[in-house]
Order: sequence, then structure tokens, then C-alpha cells
Amino acid sequence: MNYRRLCAPLAISLALSSAAWLSGAHAQGPAQNPSAPASSNGPAPTCFVVKFKVKAGENAAFEKMFRAVEASVREHEPGNVQYDLYRTAQDPQTYVVIEHYKDAAAVRAHGQFARKLFANMGSLTEGRPDATRLVFVSSK
Repeated sequence: MNYRRLCAPLAISLALSSAAWLSGAHAQGPAQNPSAPASSNGPAPTCFVVKFKVKAGENAAFEKMFRAVEASVREHEPGNVQYDLYRTAQDPQTYVVIEHYKDAAAVRAHGQFARKLFANMGSLTEGRPDATRLVFVSSK
């Protein structure tokens, strides 16, 4: 299954809803979807699309911080399937993270871990991130 093809177009086509991403709303785990393919690890995979608005002049610092976060996720979160950073074509200050986890336990683990990793992010961004939680439905 090509998770990048599954999630990446959503960053362009979805209107991101406001969510309290860092307050833990994203750590609730995926909703059950009876029509989704069964997984031996529990519910269908879950994907998040998270949008950050970076302060002018802070792009390099944000990208450096994010690379450090990526390295930590890679090392400490075996349940993470995808963790990619994009910048929107329309606004160079808007970044989108597409993250995909194999099960609800991995989502919860990331929720606890991410709060620590992004503790100093507020100095680089304008406001809170906007997040959309996606529940897997279908794939080629």
C-alpha cells in the first residue's frame, strides 16, 4: 500500500479543520470503520494532516526543528508509518505535516511524545496548529 499516495493529495484538497492538536485531541485513537479493511493490530490505520503557520523569517529554524523531530520519531516511534513535511505552494509560511500511524496505540504514543518535542515551537509559529484526523477507508 502506498501511504504517500494515499495521504499526500489530501494536504492539497482538504480544508483543514481547527483542532486542539497539542492539547491531546489527536491522541484519542482512530474511530472504528466497519467497512475498512481489518488489521491484525486493531482499527484501520489513521492519518493526520497538520498545518502550521510559521512566522516570517523563521522558516529555516522551523525546518531544522522539524528534522530533529523526524529523527526522534524515526528512532522512538516504531508505530509511525509516515511523517512528512510539506510547504504549501500558495504560502511559503504554511507547512503541512502528513503523519500516519499503524494503530491507536501508536497514535497515543506519538501524542505523548510530540508534546515534549514541540514544547518550544510557539516561538516559531503563529498560533496553534490546525489538524484533521483521517480514518482509512480505501486504497488501491
